[in-house]
Amino acid sequence: MDGTFLDDRSSFDHDRFHRVMTSLRTRGIRFVAASGNQTVKMQRLFQAFPDVDFIGQNGAEIQLHGTPLEAATFTPETVKRILTIMDQFSAAQVAVCGVTTVWIRSDADPRFAHDMRAYYPHVVAVPNLTSYTQGVVKFDMIGAPQTMTAMLTPLHQALTGLAVPTASGTGIIDLIQPGRDKAWALQQISKKLDIPASDMLVFGDGANDLSMFRFAGQAVAMANAAAAIRAAADDVALANTESGVMAYIETHVLL
Repeated sequence: MDGTFLDDRSSFDHDRFHRVMTSLRTRGIRFVAASGNQTVKMQRLFQAFPDVDFIGQNGAEIQLHGTPLEAATFTPETVKRILTIMDQFSAAQVAVCGVTTVWIRSDADPRFAHDMRAYYPHVVAVPNLTSYTQGVVKFDMIGAPQTMTAMLTPLHQALTGLAVPTASGTGIIDLIQPGRDKAWALQQISKKLDIPASDMLVFGDGANDLSMFRFAGQAVAMANAAAAIRAAADDVALANTESGVMAYIETHVLL
């Protein structure tokens, strides 16, 4: 969503999207919004478009026309082990993400707390994160970009078998469930709706989109994506600030 479909004000042209959705619906084509965001937040963004499907929390949540298909969560024991390991990476601020609630520490950096509340609909500050282990879908780790980049490899090593660190933006690492990435979610949709991967067209701008790029029949990177992301795609669309997703659909799918 951010950096791909949404512009730099976290918005989109509703009138244009209404025209695109009407044309897609006529042709029997589904539109799926896939994001590290919670599904509940994306539903608010698309509340005027009930035909939009959702992949939330980088793959752990799936909703088809408002009907939940999947909401995979970590076991409480795994959550406790991950939190203990994350304590070793004190340069990062941490958020524990559930389906509807996100928990942060009461003593979290105020700027981080403000950003979390701008990003997630329901953020709760608590004294100790280890008390909140039920229904956890993923974890966010946020810090200085260079520090977070350097943190990826040791995180991978420390969390082997527990969680997969995935770069989800500048200075942001999501810890997702092993095997529960966006490609896995597309696979579930493929089975449910009998749509082969070869008929899927995906858009993305970040490292957390690469699994979709490998799964789908055609992958399109945004012009604003990093060079490595563009190199992994089959084609490049206009930037998110130019409604690149809608423009590409209009010229390559609907013509």
